[in-house]
Amino acid sequence: MTIALGTSGGIAAASPVPVAAPLGQSVAHDAGATTHGRVRVATDEYGSTITWRYEDDLPLGDARPEFFAHGASLGAPTKVGSVMRLRVSGVTDLHASDVAVMASGRLLDGPASAGAAGARASVGSVAAGSAGSTAGAKTATPAVKAPAKVLSTDPGKPGKLKTKSFSYKLPSVKVQGYGAKVEMKGHVVMPVGARGERPVVVFLHGRHATCYAKGEVTGDWPCVAPAKAIPSHLGYVYAQKLLASQGYVTVSISANGINGQDWQDADGGAKARGELVRRHLDVLADWQVGKGSGPAERKKLKGAMNLRKVMTVGHSRGGEGVVRAAIKAKAGDRFTIKGQVLVAPTDFGRQVAVGIPTTVLLPFCDGDVSDLQGQLYVDQGAHIAAGDRSQKSSVMVMGANHNFFNTEWTPGVAKAPADDDVWGDDPLCGKDAKTRLSGKQQRAVGATYIAAAAKTYLTSNRSAAPLLDGTPVRARSAGKAVTLVHATGGNRRSIVRPKPGTTVKATKGAKAVVCEGGGRSGGQACDKTQSLSSPHWPSPVFDTTADPVHGVLISWNKVGGRVTFPDVPNLAGKKYLDLRLVVMPGRGTPDLSVVLKDAKGRTVTLRPEADAQRLPSGAWNHAWAQNVRYRLPASSKIDLATVENLTLKARSASGKVVLLDATGWKARPARTTANVRNVAFLDVPASTVVTATDDGEQTAKVRIPVRNSFASTAKVWIDVIDQQRGTASADSGLHTIRPGQKYVDVSVTYFGDDAYVDEEQGYLSGYSVVATAKRNAVVDGYVGMLSTRSTTPRPTLTVAQTDATAAPGGSLTWKAQLSGPVSQETYVVAHAKPVTGTPIRVGDLVPTWVMPRVWFYDASAPLADLDVYVEAVIPAGALTTVLEIPLRRTAKSGGTTRLELPQEGFVTAPITLTGKITG
Repeated sequence: MTIALGTSGGIAAASPVPVAAPLGQSVAHDAGATTHGRVRVATDEYGSTITWRYEDDLPLGDARPEFFAHGASLGAPTKVGSVMRLRVSGVTDLHASDVAVMASGRLLDGPASAGAAGARASVGSVAAGSAGSTAGAKTATPAVKAPAKVLSTDPGKPGKLKTKSFSYKLPSVKVQGYGAKVEMKGHVVMPVGARGERPVVVFLHGRHATCYAKGEVTGDWPCVAPAKAIPSHLGYVYAQKLLASQGYVTVSISANGINGQDWQDADGGAKARGELVRRHLDVLADWQVGKGSGPAERKKLKGAMNLRKVMTVGHSRGGEGVVRAAIKAKAGDRFTIKGQVLVAPTDFGRQVAVGIPTTVLLPFCDGDVSDLQGQLYVDQGAHIAAGDRSQKSSVMVMGANHNFFNTEWTPGVAKAPADDDVWGDDPLCGKDAKTRLSGKQQRAVGATYIAAAAKTYLTSNRSAAPLLDGTPVRARSAGKAVTLVHATGGNRRSIVRPKPGTTVKATKGAKAVVCEGGGRSGGQACDKTQSLSSPHWPSPVFDTTADPVHGVLISWNKVGGRVTFPDVPNLAGKKYLDLRLVVMPGRGTPDLSVVLKDAKGRTVTLRPEADAQRLPSGAWNHAWAQNVRYRLPASSKIDLATVENLTLKARSASGKVVLLDATGWKARPARTTANVRNVAFLDVPASTVVTATDDGEQTAKVRIPVRNSFASTAKVWIDVIDQQRGTASADSGLHTIRPGQKYVDVSVTYFGDDAYVDEEQGYLSGYSVVATAKRNAVVDGYVGMLSTRSTTPRPTLTVAQTDATAAPGGSLTWKAQLSGPVSQETYVVAHAKPVTGTPIRVGDLVPTWVMPRVWFYDASAPLADLDVYVEAVIPAGALTTVLEIPLRRTAKSGGTTRLELPQEGFVTAPITLTGKITG
């Protein structure tokens, strides 16, 4: 039996346990369960299981839906048919009325007070009953200022070359796991008259609606006439034309076929997108040498492309897709990816392309990927591999949203219906806010930074590098946009890298403590209130039992407060000291000078080139690190090779910051020796199946192949997640991979053949194996599933008494029973069908029960006319449940209803249920 891939949020370490209910026992109707609208919460001694039956509520965007309670994110559910399901361990007092369903910053179901716009708090705050969020609070924050210095050579200025465009459409291709083929469609914008082979830039859009007709959009694939495909790949022509005028060959590829089918992928379609990018690059490699098919215009590309200098630009899920394309590099490739720009990207897999310079654009007002998870590419890339000197930079774009980087996602200019992904009238990010960028302004800043990356990563010209390395400088072509930049990697030497045990001394009114992002491991939290959303310490959607992110929480209440770090590494040869500082909420702007002391006792005080600023807080609330740069002194003033300590000295009367790291930096490129092909390469098998022969606890192994020839020992953290409980088992841990090792064996402890495993409900059982590269490794497929092949006979579902009667004010009930236990929850859903005679009408039913089950309330309508359904859940390990229709006291006697349980799941033949209101 093969179970579909999937992971649960809210991971916590735990030992494996049997199914939730005692095997073979009946469970009282809705025992331990509450419902509120379409949300159901079932609690047990280990935690809570949340299910939400959705209709057409899911927006087709890049972010995954999340469940919230008391302002805290519980995690991202998995999809099982028409149900979204999430297991939250350790929270046993959750009520359905506490739960809000949100996606892309929008409330889909539940009370608004339970959700959060922009804020992400921990599951722990839910268990404690804390409100946990100040998302709605509005504080007076000074406007963020752009750097004063303007770059002398502007990368956003159009070049002198004319451009030419053409589109191509090749035969569609089969993608593993997808029922429909995926299109091979692209749009080329190339320079005219450029000499020699030109660098290549490939664009990949993200997840969006696929088809449109008559003012409406859908997520169908393929599109059915008269609907047309939404040309999302044409949304970057503005950037393509700029790059082509500067001498680059650009291609933007269409991925509607993936967008219409990736709902079933545990990785959100990242693997499929990566493979699609590589297919198009192979097409370009054919055209470069005059081979292959396509439009006649392709012949202009023969000999015109340097495919050893390729940069990819991925927007949203397209960002994660181009990273996967880079990770898949292998011997024999006819192209080389030399750089990446990731625009508002997802990072479900926590992956890093070793050795490849990367710039991430983070829109402050992102209403889709609102937690700015793309920051992880920069943070994890800082120390991913020995010899990796590639720079990873993060650009915060104030006032930018998610969609406006793509013209085909921008209302007013898109061919298909489009909208602003930011909803509401928030004074900071609402569509009428003065601080918001228009579509045109946002495209200007996007094109400028994409062009800066292309010049820096694909040519020897370094004039645009200051825009990407944390230098406080701006480009005139970016217009009014305010951008803040920090970077890791490159020619940097780690000076302070906080971790447990880091020595730090605070004096003269200052306080300092090593903290952990999120605080979910029980240590000192960097944000004690759990009210801030920080892309540096991810929400539970990305939880792992691996070590959390650490920083140093620093505060002071008077001028002169000092925080000292001893044992500073050698700073010789470095020109600058860079601090990545998260400014925490508070009054005023923190102002810190740096005091260095060498072995001879000489000291020097440094002032920053620009202070860190307080970022706005409110509905959009991002605790994001800013780069604070100090120019190091000449050797005549202090011996940088023998600096003994580094002290931060307060110049402001008060302040609170989190220091993520401090690095010494030299403004010149560094040679990278590590790349995706000379570190350990892991690809978790999608499915491992074992046959359970006995009851009780057993152990199986998931074998993960290791590829590449590598010289340095690699480390990979592997979480083993019990899907039934939503917890990481004791089998989770760090695995060391030595040179020459060909595979990693992961032990998985599971329970044997004591209940039937339903293949149709695969997301709800088995064990997910999730791999995260920690050092000297890359991971391609990062999630797989261990599932058991059951020898227990498949049970059947029956209803012994199919006729029910009840008086007004009572309930029509039918008891459904399984012939044997199942290891997952079993959903029983019956739909109303037409009846002969007098029907029971909607007005006969309790309104609070019927309202969530109908599109509109029509008291006179028979149940079948509004497709009223009745549902119940048989808990894992239990045998029975009750289907119930509650009647109003004013219900009219004599009315009848007919329900049908269709032939699916454990129902071997359709079962008709009848009900009648008696006098």
